[in-house]
Amino acid sequence: MIYSVLPVIFSGILRAIGIYIFVLPNNFAPGGTNGIAVMLEYLTKINSGWWLFAINIPLFFIAFFFLGKREAIVSTASMLFSSLLLILMDIPAINEAISPYQYVPESGGLLAAVAGGIMFGVALVIMLRACGTSGGMTVLATLVNKKYSNLSISGLTAVFDGIVVVASFFVYNQGASFTAKLDPVLLALVSLFFTSKVSDVILQGFKTAYKFEIITNDPEKLAEEIMAKLHRGVTKISAEGMYSKEGRSMLVCIIRKRQIAELQRIIKPYPDTFAYFESVSEVYGRFVK
Repeated sequence: MIYSVLPVIFSGILRAIGIYIFVLPNNFAPGGTNGIAVMLEYLTKINSGWWLFAINIPLFFIAFFFLGKREAIVSTASMLFSSLLLILMDIPAINEAISPYQYVPESGGLLAAVAGGIMFGVALVIMLRACGTSGGMTVLATLVNKKYSNLSISGLTAVFDGIVVVASFFVYNQGASFTAKLDPVLLALVSLFFTSKVSDVILQGFKTAYKFEIITNDPEKLAEEIMAKLHRGVTKISAEGMYSKEGRSMLVCIIRKRQIAELQRIIKPYPDTFAYFESVSEVYGRFVK
């Protein structure tokens, strides 16, 4: 039971800290329901935790009845935990103690957007691992996808996030110059970029490898050298050139990024050898010699 609750709590903590420490003091909306709540706090001076709570309650019922009970409960619980923390942070005694830790860089909000994006990315991964959804705008995107299956969930989520980001242009720095009104939009885009990149790296990056496919006339010797020097397994596949109609051998090898240059050096002395490689992710099992 505790292993189910911990991801929800940790994700909620990261999201709340990201909003309070990096987003609120630098006046930008990071997209999604978090961005809507932050903008509403800016306009009404009502704590974003209350707005986050109000936004996610209807989304919970939508998810519960149309998408799945477990996903709805887990994702909404994380959002509600973030809401509770943000509300508690607004209590005078607590606010006085933690407000000095709000990050407002003298050089502008760029670093705050980067840091906030990183925290949101980690929180997103935790939720995806825990229940397969991040909640928020993903709920609406999934609902639209059920009716219009040709529209991807990730694409719809990006559109919804984009609407929030564009809306921030009309919320922040009213009466200021065009450049000043554009600053929150650019900061939001930076935050969304790092959220996406961090989540991709965590979900795929640690398991990312490269697949080499090598067409050669000397497969035995080349395979032995690869296995001896790189300590990676090699698979031989029979192939036929459609132009020459000659039988060839294709070697398939999965290696790490740092080994690409070494494998290229190994291949170079072999005449009539053709090779190409591509990135692969989610490598499972043993691919060592």
